Amino acid sequence: MKKFLLAFGATCIGLSCMGVSAQMLPDSELSSMESKGKVLKKYAAAKMPKAAKQAVPGITDMKDIITSAEGEKVDVTVTTSGIRLSGFGFTQFQDQSMASHVLYGENNEVYIYEIFPYLPYKSYIKGVKDGNKITVELPQAVYYDDSEGYVESYYLALMNYTDDWYWPEEKSTLSLSINEFGDMTAEGLSEEKILGVADCEDGSWIGLGAWKLSITTFDEQPVELPKDYEVSESFWTAVGNGYGWQVNFAQGGEEIYFQGLSERMPEAWVKGTVEYDGYNATISIAQNQYVGDYSGYHIFTKCVKMTTDGNGNIFYDDLMDPEYEYKLLWDFEEETITAKDKDIVLLFNTSMSEVLYVNDLMDLKLLHQDSFEGVPENPYGLAFEDVMLDEGFSLFSFSLPAVSTEGDYLKLDDLSYVVYVNDEEWIFDADEYNLEESLEEVPWTLDNYWIVKGFDSTAHTVAFFVEGISTLGVQSVYRYNGEETRSEIVTLDLQSTSVDSLTAEKKASSVKYYDVAGREVANPGAGIVIKRVVYEDGTVATYKNIAR
Repeated sequence: MKKFLLAFGATCIGLSCMGVSAQMLPDSELSSMESKGKVLKKYAAAKMPKAAKQAVPGITDMKDIITSAEGEKVDVTVTTSGIRLSGFGFTQFQDQSMASHVLYGENNEVYIYEIFPYLPYKSYIKGVKDGNKITVELPQAVYYDDSEGYVESYYLALMNYTDDWYWPEEKSTLSLSINEFGDMTAEGLSEEKILGVADCEDGSWIGLGAWKLSITTFDEQPVELPKDYEVSESFWTAVGNGYGWQVNFAQGGEEIYFQGLSERMPEAWVKGTVEYDGYNATISIAQNQYVGDYSGYHIFTKCVKMTTDGNGNIFYDDLMDPEYEYKLLWDFEEETITAKDKDIVLLFNTSMSEVLYVNDLMDLKLLHQDSFEGVPENPYGLAFEDVMLDEGFSLFSFSLPAVSTEGDYLKLDDLSYVVYVNDEEWIFDADEYNLEESLEEVPWTLDNYWIVKGFDSTAHTVAFFVEGISTLGVQSVYRYNGEETRSEIVTLDLQSTSVDSLTAEKKASSVKYYDVAGREVANPGAGIVIKRVVYEDGTVATYKNIAR
């Protein structure tokens, strides 16, 4: 076992040597089981020893999934430590927390919802409570999907480390001790014996398991606007990298509440206090405010200090002291609210102890805007990457500024785009693009496996699975207050300009690669790799590929 664990440590040390201490949870990391499970399975299939294939132990019906249950609901935080297989090999994860719940039903039945932070399967595992113990008979199937013509199915089991691999037990019992507060702790787990996820098809471990598991009650309430506060009807916008989003606020004396500071949580409120000084004021935002749940995570306000090395690479230090308050400067005459300390970042964080965020607000700026009406600016930075022969698809990338021709920021939820192939409007087929329904217009914010929105930028990329493309075009569409406006159609002619020269004309100033957890990797291995290219003209292209 020691040799195995040293290999894990080497991977983690390699990350720390690159100075990447901050983790962002991008949309790909917060996505559904559908993409996560398939990717993990592909990784594991490439890594697992040939002898790992075996009959499914103890699963009589792969479709026997508990997706609903009744009982007294208790909100909880599930915290796990263990191992996962990612694009650059095995890594350990420590004390990763998920927002979840437990249902206490009849006949001492207990239903626990989702226990793995990296694999949301949207179902329950069932146990039985007897005194201060809960026993969970394993294996239990937790996921089944045959919507794409082939079966994806997973189950939970206790697994033992033998011959350099984890092997599921045919039948076992997971025991959880429970204290007077309702908190649970799994017994008997270790680095040699984990609670793991396996493939129902062949009984093999897919590369995800926990050797520590605890479930604690969670009774915090998110920040709410007091009933006697009135939300400001004026428009205030948080400015991102080439786009903005609406922020509401309400004020009463020395207290102020902001709604929508987190781009991903537009309904969430954050509380601040105001100290006045003539035509200016200082707004202080305390840390550790619970603002709600996002995609299975409890989200808190946190602060971190940002440093930059000689090459312009950004690093986040450890979380700041809990007593520190984030400061904003409010200029009444200019109608702007800006960060006081440019090197302090406000996080919407999933953890109370480490940097693991869904939004990081660097150099935050709020500005007043009278209206969100306008005609969207034209798309720019069109580029085509023809990798059809190698990958089975080609990529069309472009930038969609979310501002009007007058320089005002547009509402992202009302902005979309249309793609033209060979001068005809392209329809994104629901099955081909993994969508709920086929689309002629793509929402600006949509981000899935084949239609990708860049991280914190205006970059977009779409894939094509056909050959014979001669021209590609894109047009922004904006519908606000019942009025529709459109940009011009910007077209890329692939016949008059070779694909090689398209790339040559746009010189890259930097190329970086990231794994699905948002961490920069120097030498991408197998799995999903996010490639981010910044060109000398300032445009940014983001590609999400499967590296082999």
